[in-house]
Amino acid sequence: MDGHDHWLREIEPELDGELSLAARAALARHLVSCAHCAGARASHLEVRAALASAAGDRHARTFPQAPAVRTRTLAVLATVVLLAGAGLGWALHARWGGPGGGDLEASRAAIVVR
Repeated sequence: MDGHDHWLREIEPELDGELSLAARAALARHLVSCAHCAGARASHLEVRAALASAAGDRHARTFPQAPAVRTRTLAVLATVVLLAGAGLGWALHARWGGPGGGDLEASRAAIVVR
């Protein structure tokens, strides 16, 4: 018996509204950290919606899954953000300068005197 069995047995009663508030909260905490059980819950919801739709329920819908972010896209976005931050920092430093306005010793002396 692996650790998922308990949580997988809790999904059906949760969808039927038969779990207590504490049990639903525990299941929700687990689903946030476990993709396997979250996927199983999504599958249960899709099956229920498909059965309701087949039975003639006009309001039964399945929800499309969010597209996965590819690693390459994420790397490009991270690079763009880092470059934009570095460029903005350089531009602001060129416009207003760093602390003190002179060399490091002069700025340190200005801070100590004040």
